[in-house]
Amino acid sequence: MDSKMFHQRARDCLRLADECPDLYAREALMELADEFKHTATQLDSDARTRAHSRRQRREDVAAHRHPSPR
Repeated sequence: MDSKMFHQRARDCLRLADECPDLYAREALMELADEFKHTATQLDSDARTRAHSRRQRREDVAAHRHPSPR
């Protein structure tokens, strides 16, 4: 599952909450939307961290193969 799916589920919950006449169900849907948004944000953050780590490893390998002259 990727963050796009969680973002979409959050939007779906908010849309349903807007259409829901029952106060308790509306609040539950809004809470669920918040949980989906939180999960999506966490997945996005994890993906950025992994991308940064991969980029750093590539730079380290390249620097090791081609050391700069001193």
